[in-house]
Amino acid sequence: MKKIILTLLIPVLLAACALQATEMGQTTYNTDVLPNVNLTSPTITPTQTTANDAIEEAQIRDLVKSFGKKLQTVSLLSADAVQEIEKQYSEFIVRNLLNAWESDVSKASGRLVSSPWPDRIEIATVEKIDSDNYEITGFVVEVTSVEVVSGGAAAKIPVHILVQNVQGHWMITEYEEER
Repeated sequence: MKKIILTLLIPVLLAACALQATEMGQTTYNTDVLPNVNLTSPTITPTQTTANDAIEEAQIRDLVKSFGKKLQTVSLLSADAVQEIEKQYSEFIVRNLLNAWESDVSKASGRLVSSPWPDRIEIATVEKIDSDNYEITGFVVEVTSVEVVSGGAAAKIPVHILVQNVQGHWMITEYEEER
C-alpha cells in the first residue's frame, strides 16, 4: 500500500517542485523526470514584485508597525510631550515632520486621553510610488483595557503615511490621521 501511495505521490511532488521553481524564476529543469510537463521560463513584468521590492516592503512594514507601537508612549497632553515626541519618534520620522509636531503638538500623533489609547497601526496597503517612496494606508487601532483582554479595537482611525528612503534608511515623511 505504501509503495502505491509513493508511486502516485512522487510525480505529483516533482511537478509541484518544478512549478514552484518556475514561479521563482529558475530556468533549469530536468525534463527527463517530467517528460509530459511543459515547463517554460517565466517572464517578469514591471508589475510583478522583485525580491528587492519584497525586502523593501518588509522593512517599511516593520518601520510603520514599530512606529505604531510607540504611539501609546507619547502623551500629547503632558508637560513633556515635546521631549517625548523627540525621544520616541526620532528614529522613525524625518526631522522636518518631527519639528512640525514639536512646534505644534496638536498636529502630532500619540495618546490623547487615558482610554482609549493607540495600540498599533494595522497596515491595509503598501504601494511603491518610485524607487525611494512608498505610500501606506491603514488604521491606528485604539484599545481600552477591555480590548487588551479580549482582543479587537475600541476604534480604528484611518491613517495615510508616506515613507521615503533617506540616506539609506526608510523614514516616515508624511503622516495624516483622518479624525
